[in-house]
Amino acid sequence: MVKKKTHAQGFTLAEVLLAVAVTAIFAAAAYETNKRMLLSLMAQRETTAASMMLQERMEKFRARAYSEIADKNFVKNSILTFNPSASPSPTPAFPPNHGKSQGKYATWSEDPLNNLQETVTVSGYQAATSPSPSPSATPSDNYNQWTRDTSSSGDGQPQEQNHDDNLVTQFDLLKVDVSITWTSANGRSRTRDLSAIFGKGNIGP
Repeated sequence: MVKKKTHAQGFTLAEVLLAVAVTAIFAAAAYETNKRMLLSLMAQRETTAASMMLQERMEKFRARAYSEIADKNFVKNSILTFNPSASPSPTPAFPPNHGKSQGKYATWSEDPLNNLQETVTVSGYQAATSPSPSPSATPSDNYNQWTRDTSSSGDGQPQEQNHDDNLVTQFDLLKVDVSITWTSANGRSRTRDLSAIFGKGNIGP
């Protein structure tokens, strides 16, 4: 009886290369999909953090009296600065501030926002019936403004850009604008704003 020789069948080089190419294409597609999903989740997290930060800032204004909102020193030292009560002990820690030492100027919500730049403006909105002194003929002069830069080139502290010492006697209504800009996870610059109007009925605490 003569036995026939059998040969093990395998894949040709072309088939192997084709299989490798198909696998690489699927792997690249899966990686890109996961990357986009991750960026989308991070963008949603940033949007939530930005909204919470703006609300956190504005709530501090809502809790203050009209005269305090118009006072440039009070805004910088008591609204744009975190001053926790020493009682009860221990004193609460400062918010995180992107690795900088000036956490007392940060908000609790902003940590996910990279290269954050914040601008806070308190401006005259409706002139008083008998203003003292009369508002400037140039409305753009009737405001207090601070900027804060947490990027590598900034120090994270609010810096005064303009001030009007007579807002409280010049206007019956004030407008507060809070604007923030940050670098998103995808490298794009994003901006969010929040505004509110305050009247002399805002008596605060």
